[in-house]
Amino acid sequence: MLLLLCFTPGIPEYLSGSSSLALLGRSPLGFFLFLGLNLGLYGPGVLLVREALVRWDKRWAALLCLGSAYAFLEEGTALSTMFDPKASVVGGLGQYGHALGVNWVWMIGVLQVHIVLSIGLPILLLGLALPETRGQRFLTPTRTAVVVAIFAGDIATLALITHYYPVGLPWQLAAVGVAAALAAVAYGLPRNLLDPTSERPRWGRWSCYVLGLLWFPNLLLVPGIGELTPLGAPLVGALEIASSALLFLAVRHAVGRTANAPQLIFLALGVLTPIVLVGFFSQLGFPFVVFGADVLAGLFFYSLWRRYRPLEATNGPVVPAGAT
Repeated sequence: MLLLLCFTPGIPEYLSGSSSLALLGRSPLGFFLFLGLNLGLYGPGVLLVREALVRWDKRWAALLCLGSAYAFLEEGTALSTMFDPKASVVGGLGQYGHALGVNWVWMIGVLQVHIVLSIGLPILLLGLALPETRGQRFLTPTRTAVVVAIFAGDIATLALITHYYPVGLPWQLAAVGVAAALAAVAYGLPRNLLDPTSERPRWGRWSCYVLGLLWFPNLLLVPGIGELTPLGAPLVGALEIASSALLFLAVRHAVGRTANAPQLIFLALGVLTPIVLVGFFSQLGFPFVVFGADVLAGLFFYSLWRRYRPLEATNGPVVPAGAT
C-alpha cells in the first residue's frame, strides 16, 4: 500500500513538476502542506479504484471508467479546472474549446492524464514490483470508510481553498454525479472487455516503448495545433479522441495478456520519459532533489527489468518464481 502511495501522487505531481520538489528547499512547510493535500486526494483515489477492480474482478475497460471517475472528482469537483475558463493550468484551452460552461478540449486531455498517470500506471507498477499483491484486497470495510472520509474531506478542502476560481456548487455536484455514473458503468461492464487481443505479446519491448513515448506528445500537440490553426475546437476534440483511441488500440494489440512484463515495463517507461524530462527542466531551481527523484525512478525501472528480463528468453510465466 505504501508503494502505491509513492507512485501517486509521485508520478502525476512530483515527477511531472506539477507540484514542485523545489519547494522543499524554498519553503519546507509549504511543501509538506501540499504533499498532505496531494496524498489525501490521490492516495484514496487510487486505493478505491484498485479495491473496486479487485472486488468486482474487473480489468481494462473498468479501469478506464474508474480512472475517468477519479478525474471528474479531482478536476471537476475539487479544482474545477474542467469548468473554469480562467484556471491558470488550463491556459488557452479555457477559451479555445470552452462551451456551455465546460472546457471540453482541456477535459479530454486531463481525463487521459488521470487515467494513465494517477491511476493506471501506479496500479500496473505495483503489480509488477510486488506481484504477490495482485488480486489482494487492501481495504477492510472499516478502512474503506476511513479512506472515503479522507477522500471526501480532501476534495471539500481543496474546493474551498484552491486558487482556481470557484464555478459554483451545481457544476461541482454535476461532476460528482458523472463520477458516480461512471463507477456504476464500470461495475456492469464485462470483465474482459477491451483486454489485449492476443494471449502472448505481438510486439517487442522497444516497440512498446515507442508506443508509450507517443502518448504525452499526442496529449500536447493535438490541442496545440488546434489553438494555432483555424481548425474549430469540435474537430480538434474529435481528433484528440481519435488519436488517443488509435494509440490505445495499438497498445491493446501489442502487449498480450500473459508473459508480457517486459512489454509493460517498457510501455510505462516510454510514457514516463517525456514526463520526467519536463519535470526536470521545470524544476531546475532545486536540481539535486529533482535529480534524486529521477534517479530513484530510474533505479526502480532497472530493478524491474532485471527481475523480468528472463521472460524474453524463456517465454515463461509472467509472475516470477516464488511470487505465488
